Amino acid sequence: MIDSLNFNEDQRDYLQEICNIGMGQAGESLSMLFEQYVTLSVPAIEIINARELTPVLRRLIPAETISVVSQGFYTHVTNPKFCGESLTIFSDTSFDSLAQLLSFDEEMTPEFEQEILLEISNIINGACLSGIAEQLSERFFNTPPSIIGQSIPVDSLLSQQEIRWDHALSIKIEYKVDKHSFQCDLLLLLPDSSIKYLQSILDKLLDEF
Repeated sequence: MIDSLNFNEDQRDYLQEICNIGMGQAGESLSMLFEQYVTLSVPAIEIINARELTPVLRRLIPAETISVVSQGFYTHVTNPKFCGESLTIFSDTSFDSLAQLLSFDEEMTPEFEQEILLEISNIINGACLSGIAEQLSERFFNTPPSIIGQSIPVDSLLSQQEIRWDHALSIKIEYKVDKHSFQCDLLLLLPDSSIKYLQSILDKLLDEF
């Protein structure tokens, strides 16, 4: 099963380039919001096994605590052939630092903290997924974003997420503003069936290239 989900070299290279474009758009949007230079990582792409998700998350997100915003995305409303989950993960979140970065001076409350998480997540998620969808000649529809944890251990994320897949494509993109000790990761998870559909799209695009 896992062999059929692996990408060949051409598919992986093309997917890497598509992700670069999406993350670049998100990075530019963040730079405009923060009025700061945002450092981007190279997208980390791998197939993961649901049974190994805990150690994989610990490796991908080496933080003491995280705050997480989740949002689903899919194509074709009546018959989704391509769907996934977008997790915007804030590592060791300092809400005072985030408020300073956003030039907010409101009193820090739990509601205000949630507002900050949702605003940054919407910008990253919207810009990145829009760029990826455009390159795939697809249109993504989104579920409403939801905060699934504030300042929680990485392991706690698993107990709040119902896993319905055996294998998933994981795409991790890291955003940093070193001056303000800001780090945020966008983690895209695509289940088995979506991986196969993505492979067919990539093959079609490669044939047209």
